[in-house]
Amino acid sequence: MTRLAAQLSLSLVAIIVGIMLVGQLRSQAPAIELSSLTAQELSDLISTLGSANTQLNNELTAVRQQVDRIQRRAVEGESDLMPAREDVIRFSAFGGLTAVEGQGIVLDIEGLFTPADVTDVIHELRSGGAEAIAIDGVRITASSVPVLGIEIDGVRIGNPFRLTAIGSPDGLTSALQRPGGILQLLEQSIEATYSLESREQMTIPATERDLTPQVAQPVE
Repeated sequence: MTRLAAQLSLSLVAIIVGIMLVGQLRSQAPAIELSSLTAQELSDLISTLGSANTQLNNELTAVRQQVDRIQRRAVEGESDLMPAREDVIRFSAFGGLTAVEGQGIVLDIEGLFTPADVTDVIHELRSGGAEAIAIDGVRITASSVPVLGIEIDGVRIGNPFRLTAIGSPDGLTSALQRPGGILQLLEQSIEATYSLESREQMTIPATERDLTPQVAQPVE
């Protein structure tokens, strides 16, 4: 019975080892005859395979951690891009490359204007916090300059003309109508007449002008 029990124990150990690493045993040459091994040799083999299994599990854990790090970096990289994209959208809107909407004012004004008068009105609005300005639907950009005629960016401006500006209606109205301000001066100097109203929602179009610099180059 003792010999039979020992044989059964050896067979059970052999089955366990075979289940643990059957793939490894198949890939190794020459093949190991488990039935020819002693109990001590089987014990040593189990210990060796157990160590190998632990090492494989450690390597698998390391690989998983590396995958997690790569995924996190991808997410963080996408997160880092978000502020940059938001900046591009904001700068494009501020520079006149895209249409914008919001609250603001509408100024219909008539008089014997000169380009300098129109420029003064634009500057007054910018000083009052205007974030976007258009005259008769022409978006005013940093390179827009009224010229004799009066033309802005090659577009003839009528008389009267309509000026729209997005910003705080109260701030823009105060800037235009303050005592000694631009509208009071124009009323006195060229007998200009105007009507001014606030709007809760309005749209100012993008510029149709090519704003690509011809000489200046970005510094890298």
